[in-house]
Amino acid sequence: MLMFYKITRLNLMIINRILYKMARIITLIFIMALVSCGGAKDDSSSSKPGASKNIDKNADKKSKGKRGEGRKGKGNGRNKRSQGKPGGDEVIINVEAAKVIQGDAISVFRTTTILEADLESAVTSKASGIVLKINFEVGDNIKEGDVLAVLESDPQQLRLESANANYQKSLHNYERAKVLLAKGLANKESVDNLKFETQSLKTNLSQAKLDLEFTKITAPISGVVTKRNIKKGNLIQLNTQVYEIVDFDSLQAVINVPEDKWSLFKSGLEVNFSFTSLTDVIKGSILRVDPIVDSATGTFKVVVDIDDSQQQNYNLRPGLFGKTEIILDKRENTLLVSKDAVIREDETSYLYEVNDDNSLTKRNISIGYEMDDELEILSGISLGKRVVTTGKNNVSEESTVEVIEYND
Repeated sequence: MLMFYKITRLNLMIINRILYKMARIITLIFIMALVSCGGAKDDSSSSKPGASKNIDKNADKKSKGKRGEGRKGKGNGRNKRSQGKPGGDEVIINVEAAKVIQGDAISVFRTTTILEADLESAVTSKASGIVLKINFEVGDNIKEGDVLAVLESDPQQLRLESANANYQKSLHNYERAKVLLAKGLANKESVDNLKFETQSLKTNLSQAKLDLEFTKITAPISGVVTKRNIKKGNLIQLNTQVYEIVDFDSLQAVINVPEDKWSLFKSGLEVNFSFTSLTDVIKGSILRVDPIVDSATGTFKVVVDIDDSQQQNYNLRPGLFGKTEIILDKRENTLLVSKDAVIREDETSYLYEVNDDNSLTKRNISIGYEMDDELEILSGISLGKRVVTTGKNNVSEESTVEVIEYND
């Protein structure tokens, strides 16, 4: 055990010596490296002061000359780009343009409507009985007073004959009583009673004639038969609806307009109708404007009359659905511009005017009436100026453009 301890101690001593020698060698190498670096600094600092100053002055002169040349070349480059000369980097944007023209500006209220007939009638029977004859069918043109159908009239005829007989008898007695009264042979009271009785019987006779007349169902208006509700041989009762008649020459349109448009509407305003079944525009005019507003819907009713000649020429019918344009106002010879030229941002509207050198100028404008394709310009630009239409969102006042024109 002692022997092992001695050997281990000897090994440790040898290792310590080796490490000590290695540390000295590393320290020597480090010192040599420091010495060599210090020598390099001394060499650079050992240069003459005068030479250093000369070198610095020459360097300053050269640098100043270079900086001046750089500024001169850069400025020339900017001028070329701004003038659009060859060699510059200016971008030219292709656009389409249109001119500000003069024309009529129209304020239009647009809506839809369904044609209605102002004159239409549901014909009812004023008598009861069996239908003996039908004179008109659906689609037939009739005139006021035409007999549409005939009912049996035997009971009415008998009542008429009885009433006539009673009246004639009473009338004869009354005439005799007046003669006797004049001779003093009759009582005045009895003569007056005969007079009143005769008048009553005359009324009964008139009623019997009317009942007989009611067995003939007549047309109350002129027009076209649109519906027949009875057949020959039917037994119908009093007040049964038997026919429907519509006067196609009385067509009109009823339009419900929001109450905030109240002040814009008045009688006589021009109205244009467009129907899918017709290629031409149908003309009309406002016939009347209702004096009250419907509180339930917040609208008021406007009735539009259609020209009679157009009703006949185009064979218009009730129930046609169409688009309606009411011309509220018209201003002649005002400035108009294409809608495609105007840019709107909040409450501001502007466009880009194309100058003679193809540069652009932004013009703030005031807009009046709006039509389908054009806008009325109240201020901001003058007649004949060219404005950007296609490509307006890709340009600014700094842009240079080329207007593309198409040959028709």
